[in-house]
Amino acid sequence: MKKNHSGVRIGEVTLKWFIALHLSLIVNSLAGVASKMAGKQKFLSFRFCICYGMVLVITFAFALAWQQVLKHMSLTFAFTNKPITIIWGLIWGVLVFHEHVTWKMILGSAVILLGIMVGVSGDSGSDGSSLPPEGGKGDV
Repeated sequence: MKKNHSGVRIGEVTLKWFIALHLSLIVNSLAGVASKMAGKQKFLSFRFCICYGMVLVITFAFALAWQQVLKHMSLTFAFTNKPITIIWGLIWGVLVFHEHVTWKMILGSAVILLGIMVGVSGDSGSDGSSLPPEGGKGDV
């Protein structure tokens, strides 16, 4: 972490907006919990409609938060943090549904996170930017 006149920074964003990003991603992961709860109910029953309504409300709240967060960081930065919802999904599975985390689930999550890290790091140029060198579209 670096500190400058605008506060502690993580990558390209201030700590405040990094935390806001991750809080919005936690909210987004809760839509999966509500969806799974809806899936356990009889289709179109009252409980199903309540749980599915929760999915819609959570998704709407996330969409609003996501738009605010994107005002303060690049889409690339925000999307590289989005896979943390995989980890939150595992946590909610244990806490809410009393599921057991297996080594295959951990391995699968690690492969996904590693793949995203490799994919994103491959976009950077030698100067650390994600843009091609000036004057062209890169090497063709």
